Amino acid sequence: MSSQHSDIDAPPLEPIDEVIEHEHSDFRARCLALVAPFLSKGDWEAKRELVTRNPKWGLIWRGDYAIADLAPRLVNRFMCWEGEDGQLLIEIAVGQRIAPLPATSPADPSDRTT
Repeated sequence: MSSQHSDIDAPPLEPIDEVIEHEHSDFRARCLALVAPFLSKGDWEAKRELVTRNPKWGLIWRGDYAIADLAPRLVNRFMCWEGEDGQLLIEIAVGQRIAPLPATSPADPSDRTT
């Protein structure tokens, strides 16, 4: 749950037991447009991204990013999902001790994250 907005129920940072979704380029593009202002203002480099489906939150886009001069062994992650009102919500997690997003192959839509 977000500490700044305690009324927002956020998905988990890690995509555990979620189905990997390969056919949601529109959702991905909408999420990327939301985080673009953050990326353009700093020394942030995209590493990996992933769209999954969670039974509670629906589609979730997660993107891992490296931030220059900031603990390279920790994970920095953007997360984007659609709220109950249909608006996209984002969470930014910096310096987390979580696993990086998996490398995925678009070939198998039945993939699950571990």
